[in-house]
Amino acid sequence: MTTLRSAITSGVAVPGGVPSADRISPVAVATDRDALDALLLEYYGVIVGKLAAAGAPGGDTPAGLKASFWPNLHWVLPPTGQLLLAHGGANRLVGCATLQPAGPDAGEVKRLYFRPEANGNGRGRRLVTAQMAAALSRGWRRVVVNILKSNTGSIRIFEALGFRYIDRYPDCVDPVELDPWFVYMQRDLP
Repeated sequence: MTTLRSAITSGVAVPGGVPSADRISPVAVATDRDALDALLLEYYGVIVGKLAAAGAPGGDTPAGLKASFWPNLHWVLPPTGQLLLAHGGANRLVGCATLQPAGPDAGEVKRLYFRPEANGNGRGRRLVTAQMAAALSRGWRRVVVNILKSNTGSIRIFEALGFRYIDRYPDCVDPVELDPWFVYMQRDLP
């Protein structure tokens, strides 16, 4: 029987398989900034749109949020964190996820996103599992995440991976004013 530790560290394939054109890789240096900019702009557009549709206070724009990513890139690159990029057919950038410190013993998964045409087939689960392995390799004891309540697909991924609901964690960087629109989850690592 596969233990959780071995499943996290081995990158076990997700049931149902993933098309062979998919490639998920950690990034040490962000070399294709234009492609990542375009993906982040889409991601932040989805987040801002969902918050607005839910009646959350506005003010942030997708372009402004994307611009705030670059000065903080060091938090999601080794040795501090991890940036994973997912490429599909024709080497097109189709998804990403970041891992950054959230206190002395925790990592925080952020920016889990796939373009609509790349959703499904366990891709999100693969990214989260890889980020859990990265957190474990850094000696972190838990992984935390905050997710928009309306993002039921992401919530299901984290629930399936054993994350439990918690109150807002102290090192969450998102504005406290947005708490009513988020759920907070945590997974203790083996």
